[in-house]
Amino acid sequence: MTIRGGTIGYLSTPTLRERVEREAREFLDRQAGVVAPAGGRVGETHVASGNAPATVVKLAEELHAGLTVLGSRGLGGVRRALMGSVSDSVIRHAHNPVLIVREDRGQDG
Repeated sequence: MTIRGGTIGYLSTPTLRERVEREAREFLDRQAGVVAPAGGRVGETHVASGNAPATVVKLAEELHAGLTVLGSRGLGGVRRALMGSVSDSVIRHAHNPVLIVREDRGQDG
């Protein structure tokens, strides 16, 4: 544990938070770069932290998004009930259409 600027904790240190945000931005930029060769277009990307469903819904509202697209890991019903699902929560609370994209697992399922 570190103490910096009067804040105690691992994720409270500005340098660690900045590093995590930088790495998240780099990952997101790489993923956005995969879209164009596949025939798509990425208009904007956003890195945010906090409660994931609430943050997604709030950002969609701020951007006046016409469509929110989320990925789904496809957890089974029991695991989803125990852990919660970001996509389920966004669907329930969003004020715009939401498209859930599942991983393509091929014909083997």
